[in-house]
Amino acid sequence: MEHPHRSRIPIDSLVFGYVPMLPFVAAALGVWLLPAPWPAIAVWLVVIWGGLILCFVGGVRRGYGFGNDRASTPAEIATMLVYFCLAGFALFLPWPRLALLVLAAGFVIAAALDTHAARRGNAPAHFAKLRPPQFSIAVVSLLVIALAV
Repeated sequence: MEHPHRSRIPIDSLVFGYVPMLPFVAAALGVWLLPAPWPAIAVWLVVIWGGLILCFVGGVRRGYGFGNDRASTPAEIATMLVYFCLAGFALFLPWPRLALLVLAAGFVIAAALDTHAARRGNAPAHFAKLRPPQFSIAVVSLLVIALAV
């Protein structure tokens, strides 16, 4: 097993990890810099995007478990469900600010749990390096947007 502090982040994980964070940054800029009605549209779209990405992250965790028995424990399956449920809850909330905060909390939780799982061998080892800075982009963007709502 690779040691997380020695593992290199594969180029595809860098690309597919950071490119999906760009819409969060774009929405944060749009909310603060664009004239109406664009800020409202940006909020609506970023909530949808954030929910989709958080669900996808849950799917990645579950998918890893299909090839690794250690990552198919009830705790690991529950982790995937936490991501999925937080994303779904945010998508159904009628209050944009609360939806943004739920998503931000979801990404904080995902960063912590994916890092922990990577260190234990229950997620790809490079997640220990990738997830904290990757999801920090989403969290900061969502909080900046929430300040404007």
